[in-house]
Amino acid sequence: MNGLFAGRTVATGAMVLWTMACLMVAGRIPLLGALIMAFAGMPALLIVLAWGGAWFLLYGSITLTLTFFWGGLISSLMLIPMMFVPAMLLAATIRKGFGPMQAIGRAIVLACAFSTALWVISPLLGTFGGDLWSLGDQFRAQGKVLETQIRALNKGKEVDGVKMDLFIGQMKDWIEFIALLTPITFLFVWHLISMGVFYLGAMHFSPSFGYAISALPKFSTWNFNWNIVWAMFGGWFLFYGAGYFEPVGLTWAAKVLGANFLAISKILFFIAGFSLLFHFFDTYGINGPLRVGFSLFAVIFNQLVVWLGIADIWLDFRAPPPKKAKEPENDEDSFF
Repeated sequence: MNGLFAGRTVATGAMVLWTMACLMVAGRIPLLGALIMAFAGMPALLIVLAWGGAWFLLYGSITLTLTFFWGGLISSLMLIPMMFVPAMLLAATIRKGFGPMQAIGRAIVLACAFSTALWVISPLLGTFGGDLWSLGDQFRAQGKVLETQIRALNKGKEVDGVKMDLFIGQMKDWIEFIALLTPITFLFVWHLISMGVFYLGAMHFSPSFGYAISALPKFSTWNFNWNIVWAMFGGWFLFYGAGYFEPVGLTWAAKVLGANFLAISKILFFIAGFSLLFHFFDTYGINGPLRVGFSLFAVIFNQLVVWLGIADIWLDFRAPPPKKAKEPENDEDSFF
């Protein structure tokens, strides 16, 4: 028992050092900061799954204390919704016996709801909380600066004024749409990335901790419950039909909800479409440079991939050839 306790104590210290090192590196490499921060939280899931809540509390309290002295109170508090609560939620869904995809999907939804609720009350934290609420306004302000710069660059040039106004109008609409996604879609993307990294890390390292979890299914088999299409339809109606809610004073709320439903559903259908693309790669034996080339093409023309994911709901491109005896359906590898 003493040997086990000492071993876990040393391992917990090593996990804390891993987390702190990742956090410090993330601050110095902004472009990869989100991914590195996801790696920083990976030990949280490993510890709570393999060793339980007491060791998780020890790891968490040490990490929060060190983060407080390194980056201040706000940096320390941010770890709770960004790392610790998501790790606990994912551990809970895994322990409930859900399949890998369903466990991650449910944990993402719950973590996003928790993070959004904290954002709503963030002004109570003082200046920092107020800054969070103004992120959308910062996007709009940057759009005005960009508009001024574009007009200045084209001043005196033979540029069609109507075309210029049309281009700037489209740019402003796009920026306004992005501003509406703060913070719900941004939080969803963060939890989607972090949960994936958490699970992959736990899948690889958990056997060393005496706790094995199920492997993720092959990417080419990933799919989503068809009911997600209603999120897209609902988002479209709320965003483009926000004027219908003007009599009850909910125009802005409808636009915000609609924009976020649209954005999140497009992200999910893009993943589904990209997964279907990999299914075609496997089916037709496409490898090497062609696979890379088609993947880059898919990223550039991502809207086509989104529609491919939507079409798969009804056409089911991955369905096996029909058999005489109908096999029972199994959606264990489906998100949500």
